[in-house]
Amino acid sequence: MSSKVIESIAYSYIGRFIEPYLAEFDGLKLTLRKAGVDKSVRMYLSVRIFWAIILSIVSLVVLIAVKIVVAELSVILVIVLPILVLISMFVFTWVYPSYLVGDRKRKLEAALPTTAGYMTAMASAGVTPDRIFLSLTKEKIGEAIVKDARKISRDIQVFGYDIVHALGEASLRSPSAKYSSFLEGIVGTFTSGGELQRYLEVSSETLMNDKVQSEKNFIDTLGIMAELFMVMGVVAPIFFIVILAMMSMLGGSAGNANLLMAVMVYIIIPVSELVIIVLIDAQQPEM
Repeated sequence: MSSKVIESIAYSYIGRFIEPYLAEFDGLKLTLRKAGVDKSVRMYLSVRIFWAIILSIVSLVVLIAVKIVVAELSVILVIVLPILVLISMFVFTWVYPSYLVGDRKRKLEAALPTTAGYMTAMASAGVTPDRIFLSLTKEKIGEAIVKDARKISRDIQVFGYDIVHALGEASLRSPSAKYSSFLEGIVGTFTSGGELQRYLEVSSETLMNDKVQSEKNFIDTLGIMAELFMVMGVVAPIFFIVILAMMSMLGGSAGNANLLMAVMVYIIIPVSELVIIVLIDAQQPEM
């Protein structure tokens, strides 16, 4: 079954229940726009809810089949796990757009210094702003920048917007304050009759210096994260495992010690290291 068919089914049958409540999701609508998701709120929620229901039903069927084969399997697990799957999908539905916003912001800001330099060269040759953005759509400067340049060119060529309106719309849908400021600067320079080439030269130099500084800051942060990883991922687990082993040897409850050790090894250590990886990835500047 193709994604288009699934979207059509979800939109038709689930979307009708969402429609009366769309006004409550204005925040999600803005987030989807900044994330670059070209879907309506109704479509997005319908598809996500559709998959949440399907995955919950599949997990329930699988667990019932396992229960038939393995009678010792807890009935509570059979009931609770599908509910957890459903809740996890709803949490993912709400959190995923925010992740995309952050990812798009990083990609825009990473490609911005190179883009400003490219636009400076084009402006020095006397190319108009609308033609500069059209030219950007054919380059491989950065995926996020190129996609946004395509939308700007579409707004101008298809929807008949002037460059000021098109850049204003791009600024509103941008998740990056730095990129929005850059576009607004182009609009201000263009409308005031200023020298676009000079503005782009100054912006290019400033953005490049900011990128170098952000990479230096990330290196400093990486050192702190390395120390945190040593404490949470190596030293603390070894310490607690030794303590638990000693407690068991000195007459403590072996069952409790083994349970705590299993929780430490299979849950606490992997989760703590995953948190550190996510924190590093969130702060790492795009190259």
